[in-house]
Amino acid sequence: MTRARFTLLVATSRDGFIARHPGENPVAWASAEDQARFRAAVTAADWSVLGRTTHGVAPNPQRRRIVFSTAAGAPVWRESVQLWLDPAGQTPDGLAALVAAVHPLRTGLILGGTRVHDWFLAHGAIDRVELTVEPVSFGRGVPIFSGQGAADPVDVFRRAGFGVIAEAALNAAGTRSVELRPVD
Repeated sequence: MTRARFTLLVATSRDGFIARHPGENPVAWASAEDQARFRAAVTAADWSVLGRTTHGVAPNPQRRRIVFSTAAGAPVWRESVQLWLDPAGQTPDGLAALVAAVHPLRTGLILGGTRVHDWFLAHGAIDRVELTVEPVSFGRGVPIFSGQGAADPVDVFRRAGFGVIAEAALNAAGTRSVELRPVD
């Protein structure tokens, strides 16, 4: 069986935060261009992986989701296409096995939050990062990875072992799109 490929899809402020506070919907500050890219990526992916808080920001019972929640315990289907589980003791390959009977997991999107990002980073399972850097600063907030303070988001990923492979402007307001991959 081929290993699932996971893309971390994330919008950040220019100082490296994914939200001002837990539960904030990025629609409040992300550009229309980022939101269009987000919707297209979610539609194209086999499954999205996200934490309970991120899921709660925009619950959608029709979307195939794997929801991480330490309170979930053993894997349980809460909707016909939404598997809730405690990620402790799980592996990225194990996720694919858990959902295979419902829909194959070949391409997965990592949608956040911080602890979900940390889990995939710790497992070396982030194959690609699609980063949107919005021209806003929060000063503090929810970081990309645990233990991170305010920092340029591209530098955050470089320190985590990723290299830039493409960068482009998304709009005249200064929103940037940066694609990164793990450095061998």
